[in-house]
Amino acid sequence: MTQGRVEKIDRKNEIFLPIGHYALFNCKNKPNNIQPKISIYGLGSCIALILFDYSNKVSGMSHILLPKAHQNKKTDFPHKYADLSAKLLMKGLISLGAIKENIRAIIVGGSKIFDLDENFMGIDNTKAVKDELEKLKIKLLGEDTGGSKGRAVIFDTKDFTVYVKSTNEDKFKKLNS
Repeated sequence: MTQGRVEKIDRKNEIFLPIGHYALFNCKNKPNNIQPKISIYGLGSCIALILFDYSNKVSGMSHILLPKAHQNKKTDFPHKYADLSAKLLMKGLISLGAIKENIRAIIVGGSKIFDLDENFMGIDNTKAVKDELEKLKIKLLGEDTGGSKGRAVIFDTKDFTVYVKSTNEDKFKKLNS
């Protein structure tokens, strides 16, 4: 697989994803019924891409920073880029038992957190992820994108629930997908 995979589960039963990293999880094949949450705190213009196959209990999430990788440049962390991450995350799910036709997506992030006229990174990231999902024929079930506030996201691998909290909010809210 690619560099940047995070598998370490902390004391709170969470896998924290830094920029350019990803996590994959198959709940059917884990001993001791381990079903962690995958989290990203401090999403601004970045995108949390969540892919899952509910039927086969396989899921994953990546922390995307930029819309596209440079064409002729090797990258150590391909999950930093929307065009690479969506394909790699899908392939990772399939390698763990997902069926491509069952894979669905949820995206979170893509804010414009700095008030600069030329700052369209969040919009560009959101569009790039949606374009890749369309190319891969993966249905987007839900999103919490845009706006001007940062976000935190928690994805529960046990029941595939997504929780989102915007900057200045006290509690996470369930994202309806």
